[in-house]
Amino acid sequence: MSIVTNRIERLAFDGKCRWQVFWAGLTSTYTIPVPAGGFVLLRQIIYNPYYQGETKADQIINTVHQLTLTEQGSGNELIYQFRDPLNQVQVGAAGAQHFTPGSGQQIVETWATFKKNVAVDILNAPDSAAFIYGAPALISSDAQERRDPLGYGNIATEPTVQFSGAELYYPTGEQRPFVGVPYAGVGIRDRVRFNYASARRIQPVTAADPDRQYQYPLIGFGVWIFNIPISEYLNSGN
Repeated sequence: MSIVTNRIERLAFDGKCRWQVFWAGLTSTYTIPVPAGGFVLLRQIIYNPYYQGETKADQIINTVHQLTLTEQGSGNELIYQFRDPLNQVQVGAAGAQHFTPGSGQQIVETWATFKKNVAVDILNAPDSAAFIYGAPALISSDAQERRDPLGYGNIATEPTVQFSGAELYYPTGEQRPFVGVPYAGVGIRDRVRFNYASARRIQPVTAADPDRQYQYPLIGFGVWIFNIPISEYLNSGN
């Protein structure tokens, strides 16, 4: 999908908008500024895989990351999650083991408007070893989309996954309940979304690690910056 439309191109030549790439990283927080009275149109997220931790064992665990963009003062939010593969490289016949990302830079095409500053937050997902899966239960018969032999029938499956004491994930959602397992509880949610916590923040780079250049996030945001309100953009024709 092109990042330019005929309307945007005309407004750019009229001096009413401009393209800019903001780069974030190194720590957990960042802000994309929005001009007063205007708005920004987010079109690209340029993501570079990374991993975190003081030891190789920690780095293997910290390869799942969450990126959240929230319009300050509103509930306008985008959430992206990445699982970054690692390659292990050995230098020489009996040399040291090194990690490198198993994939290159990724460009995510998106489309979102923000009229106020955008709070960017990055975290490391918690270790899945601490996840608590609920006892298997049956999906209620009226919530099964397919009948036997293709449906679940009497096959039980895990209804909930607890990330922490305040994060209870109910994958099927409120509209597709399990028998005897209500959609309720502290921090209940029907989408994978991790809370921010001290243990999940972006950690400082380990200076002594020869692979330290891959230890911090480096994320670009390609945005069109408009110095006009959205209403004027919408009324500007094709």
